[in-house]
Parts: sequence; C-alpha cells; structure tokens
Amino acid sequence: MIPYSALKQVIRFANPAAVMSGVLDLFLAQPFGSRSLAQRIFGLALNDGIKTFQKVIDSLVLKISDPILCEKLKQFCNGSEDTKNEIRGEAAAEDIDLIVAILRSEKIAPELTPVQIGRVFNAYVAWNNAVENVSVLMCTMYTVATNADSGRSTMQ
Repeated sequence: MIPYSALKQVIRFANPAAVMSGVLDLFLAQPFGSRSLAQRIFGLALNDGIKTFQKVIDSLVLKISDPILCEKLKQFCNGSEDTKNEIRGEAAAEDIDLIVAILRSEKIAPELTPVQIGRVFNAYVAWNNAVENVSVLMCTMYTVATNADSGRSTMQ
C-alpha cells in the first residue's frame, strides 16, 4: 500500500527528515476537518475485524437456537466490570466453566427456566466428557490404524 521503493529512492537524493515529515503529513493531515488517511486505514481494518466477529456470533446464535441463552451472554458482555469479575470469581471458586457460571447467574437478566438450566449442565457434562476422553479416543484410533497397517503389510 505504501510505495516503499519510491520513498527509498527519494530519500537517497533528498533530506530524509523532510521526506519523513512529508509522509507523516500525508497520513496525518485532516483535510477540511475530515478523518486523516491513517484514521481511515485503521477504521477500515477495525470494521473488517468487527464484521468478521459479528458473522461468527450470528452463526453461533443460529446453532444455539435459544434467544434467552444468547441474550444472557450478550448482557454479560455489555455488563459492568464489577458484575463480570464477580461471576469470574464464582466460576474460579467452584471450578466450573465461565459460560456455565454466566448462564446460571441470577445477576444477569433474563433468568433461565429449569429446562434451560438442565440443557446447559448436560452440555457442560458432555463437553467435559469429550475433552477428558479425547486422548483415550485418539489412542484407540491410533491403535486400530496401526493394527490395520501391520495386518496389511503382512498380507502383502
């Protein structure tokens, strides 16, 4: 985006301090009170990142398919730092996942129904079970693959 080779050639023949001053003026100048070129570049980069995150959030909302759970998570994100730190402390003290602590917390509206609370805890238990057993599953898959390869090589 920046023509470095052209700047390098100009600096060879001109005063480097004057050239750099001109480049900085180009990027930081605010014509007619509007945003500078640097502000526009950073703004575009940030907006692109925000749009990417929003697409991921929207796809997860569709997968969760429970607007109350999603709203509770959104309220946590937009809530006060004191409330967030209290919930984080509860999660650490009880050794549970932060998402579970957020969803079961009564400090954040809306409250969940017993069915929703059961769904959250069942998902949490299933997640922990999957994480704990992934190494066992990987070892089993490796053993099966190794046995299949060794059986194939003896048959040839």
